[in-house]
This record gives sequence, C-alpha cells and structure tokens, in this order.
Amino acid sequence: MTENSNSAPPTIFLYTEEKRGNQLVESVVIGQFSDFSGSEKLIVIQDPHTRINFVYRIDAFSNNLDAVSITHYTEADFSARKSITINGATFKLGPPSDAVKLLRGKNQWIQDKGAILSVLLQGAATNTKSVGFVRPKIQRDRIEKIPPGVNVEYLRDRGPEAGAEAPSQDAAADPAP
Repeated sequence: MTENSNSAPPTIFLYTEEKRGNQLVESVVIGQFSDFSGSEKLIVIQDPHTRINFVYRIDAFSNNLDAVSITHYTEADFSARKSITINGATFKLGPPSDAVKLLRGKNQWIQDKGAILSVLLQGAATNTKSVGFVRPKIQRDRIEKIPPGVNVEYLRDRGPEAGAEAPSQDAAADPAP
C-alpha cells in the first residue's frame, strides 16, 4: 500500500487486463464492508478510470480481488462507520484504514476479470448505482502471478479529468510486491 501525504487515502496497485494493455493501476482504497458477525469482510476500491467503487472479496491464496458488487457509498460514508442493509443482510462500513489491514501489507493484487465482468453486466442490466452481491457467471482462467515488466499507471500521472489516459512506467520501477 502506498500511504499518501496530506491524509489522502491509501492506494494499492491492481493488475488489470484491458484493451489499453495489461498493467498495474494505482487505485484508491475507499473502505470496507463487514457483516454483522464480522466473519465476512470485503474491501472497496475505486477504479481511477471510471470512478466506480467496486466491492471485492479478497482471495489471498491466488492474490486475486474478486469483484462482488458496485456501491455508491463514498469515503465519508465509510469513515462514518454507517450500517447498511444489502439483500436483507446488515453490514457495517469501515474506513480505509480498516480495509488496509485486510490486505496484510500486500500492495499488488490481481483483479479477476471474470468477476469484474459479471458485476459490470449485472450493473448494466439493473441500471443502478449499486447492485446486490453477484456470483461470478463468466468463467475465465485465473491469473495467480503478475507478469514481470508490466506497465504501471500512477494516480499522480493522471490528468485532472477522470477519463484522461496517463503515461505508464515499468513495474520494476516502484511498486513493491
């Protein structure tokens, strides 16, 4: 994780396979969802290109973040530790610092493409800002290791507008595994 100055939220690097090419994209950690019992904990990461807040289940064994939902809750909602109900289940929101603890010091993760596509399709089908928890319907081979030498896209290199393409750098340059 990258701890930013001026109390900016922490970031991680998500390995993505996109039409722009395979790359590590620095992304902001927004917060965490925790079920009432505390047994289910999910992390919320904002996609820097679309500004969509994705809810991920952490699969530490494969280094994957599996998207399970999209949420409209903001960092302020997570910091306020609000309680919410999704599909009849109560969840407590937690701040970015709680979410970072779930990552156990690891700052590079792989975004499971099958899971993210399932969530995006469900979101498009329901045409809402939030979707309930989605089970991956698109089966794809899981990537378990980030290939060496992939480009890195840093938040600081992005233009002021949300959709700007940013220059990339080599992965060996900065993010620690």
